[in-house]
Amino acid sequence: MKGMNIDSLPGIGPATSEELRAALRLALRTGSEQHEIARTEHALRLIESGQFNPAGVLVAREQGRLIGAMLCQPLAGASGLVWPVQSSPPAGTAELENRLIEGARTWLRSQGAKMVQCLLAESEASAAPMLLRNGFRHITRLWYMRHDLDAIDQDSQEVPALQLEPYSHCNPLDFERVLLATYEDSVDCPEITGVRSGSEIIAGHRAQGRHDPTRWWLAYARREPVGVLLLTELPEGPGWDLSYLGLVREARGQRFGRRLVEHALRACRMEGASCLTLSVDGRNHAAIRLYHGRGFHAYDEREVFLDILPRENE
Repeated sequence: MKGMNIDSLPGIGPATSEELRAALRLALRTGSEQHEIARTEHALRLIESGQFNPAGVLVAREQGRLIGAMLCQPLAGASGLVWPVQSSPPAGTAELENRLIEGARTWLRSQGAKMVQCLLAESEASAAPMLLRNGFRHITRLWYMRHDLDAIDQDSQEVPALQLEPYSHCNPLDFERVLLATYEDSVDCPEITGVRSGSEIIAGHRAQGRHDPTRWWLAYARREPVGVLLLTELPEGPGWDLSYLGLVREARGQRFGRRLVEHALRACRMEGASCLTLSVDGRNHAAIRLYHGRGFHAYDEREVFLDILPRENE
């Protein structure tokens, strides 16, 4: 594997084609045989279609036997995602977990990742110590919210007018500049501010779902850029995702966010979407109040663990 020092990580490497099914079954273990088989078959389909790199199925071996596995995947936009380490009894030791996580970090860094996240459900809370021990920080709880588009109430209070210019018609450099400005003093995952370039952030959003540049907007108020809105059609069905909504610091607190949310909801209804989803940092109380007030409801949560990878010269 490019960039991985096998000598310093004995017994760690990508699953071979012969090991792949067993490695996935171990890495995706849930305790339910039926659920594990379904998840394994889904993962194999993702690999076959090119949506998941099989080199990110890492295994630990001992005397030719699989004793541990974990999944890691580079994402567009200089980031990566990892899943918790799983091991075969009685092999579940801290040393094994450490070696697999270090293997994942090393490989993801070689693939261009600058930051790595692990999103843990409540049932996976026991994996937190292995992440914290290996350089990850617990930064927040991520809320997943959904609007079923059954009713869209217009704000009864006066909201300032906005002019929205689609990404397909605006200057990409202007869009990137405003996007980066929306990160300044943001309470939505501020730990990642400045880690990636504007072009890397845009590349990450572009790779999500079915990208359509007419569904990204640069927002102006009184001819001054105040924010951006990004919508993405989800590949799994007729739903859409509000991938990003950000306002520059000077435009916050002026109810522009309400206007952008209402525009997103109307766009989804006009396109026949079944729902609009989003995720929001649990510390961003103002955004959560805004989304609740516009008819969104929470349907899931994840604990976010983040690792900022060192640069090559560090």
